[in-house]
Amino acid sequence: MGDFNIKDTAIICYSHSSYNDVWDMFFGQLNKFLPNLKKYFFIDKPIENPPPNTNVIIYDDLPFSNKFLNCLNQVEEKFCIYHQEDMVLYDSPNLNHLNQLVTILNEYNIDYIKLLKGGHTNDIKLDNTPLDKLYYIPHTGLSYANQPTIWKTNALKQIFKNTSNTDIREFETKASNYLNTTNMVGMYWYNNEDKRGIFHYNSSIYPHGNFISKGKWVYSEYENELKTLHDQYKIDKNKRGIV
Repeated sequence: MGDFNIKDTAIICYSHSSYNDVWDMFFGQLNKFLPNLKKYFFIDKPIENPPPNTNVIIYDDLPFSNKFLNCLNQVEEKFCIYHQEDMVLYDSPNLNHLNQLVTILNEYNIDYIKLLKGGHTNDIKLDNTPLDKLYYIPHTGLSYANQPTIWKTNALKQIFKNTSNTDIREFETKASNYLNTTNMVGMYWYNNEDKRGIFHYNSSIYPHGNFISKGKWVYSEYENELKTLHDQYKIDKNKRGIV
């Protein structure tokens, strides 16, 4: 599938030390599939033995949107792939298609591309869509989601600047309310992948799972993937529990 064009692109991950049992798996999979891609890790306290090619940025005890923006302002790259630590790759991304998406963001008036279909009931195709697997995200409802998404970094900064003092539980709603008033253009990837759970679909371009819900492993949706990864990284699922 070739190499991912890492120029001007980085992965950003927000986490908390209460999720430190997930980090080996999260970074192990990232470095297995995207070893040369620069990573930024936003965390509440210093960590021992940080992963390779990773900038660890310590955030202050502030509302989610404020501390995230303080960290995001230290990201140098033009594009970033947003992550949280429980969104773990379980198979190889399609590097050629990821390269295409970064090129599209660079050349077209598009600000972000979500790497999966989730929460969308109507697949809206625009006449000038540069890739037939991309669908338009309308300026209604939850247009913003804390899901793996390739962003123009400045566009993501703009959202966080305009949603200050917002808790993480309210952030998707407030960010969407702001985003829906702007002229930002968002798309999502969908290539007829199977549905996974109630709201999300699998992603052939970036195969990952939302592996934790309310602090517990989501075996009800990702049993096979989690069993494999838990064996590989020697994680005891019973410490968190499962749903």
